[in-house]
Amino acid sequence: MDTTATEKAQKATQYLIDSAAEIAAAKADLVRAENMLRVTKSLAMKNSGQNSAAAQEREAYASEQYQHAVSELAQVAGDYEKLRALREAAKMQIEYWRSLNANQRGAERGYGSAA
Repeated sequence: MDTTATEKAQKATQYLIDSAAEIAAAKADLVRAENMLRVTKSLAMKNSGQNSAAAQEREAYASEQYQHAVSELAQVAGDYEKLRALREAAKMQIEYWRSLNANQRGAERGYGSAA
C-alpha cells in the first residue's frame, strides 16, 4: 500500500476535523455580511433625504457605507469559498486513498485476473 497516499488521507481527514469550526464561522460571517448589505442599503435609503424610492435606492447604492458593505461581503464570500474548496480537496484526497485501497484489495484477492 502506498504510505504517501495513506499519510495524505490521514492529514486530509484531520484537516476536515480541524477546519469544521473555521468553515462554520466563515459561513456565519457570510450570512452576516449578506444581511448587513441589506441593512446598510436600508439605512442609506432612509438617510438619503430623497422622497422617491428610486432616488433613495440610487443614493443608497452610491453611498460609501454601501460600497464598504459590498467590499466586506466580497471578502467574506471569498474566504468562505476558499475554505470550502480546501475541504473539498481534502475529501477528494480521501476518496483517492479509498480507491487505491479498493484496487489493492482487489489485486490481493485476484479479482480481474485470468488465472
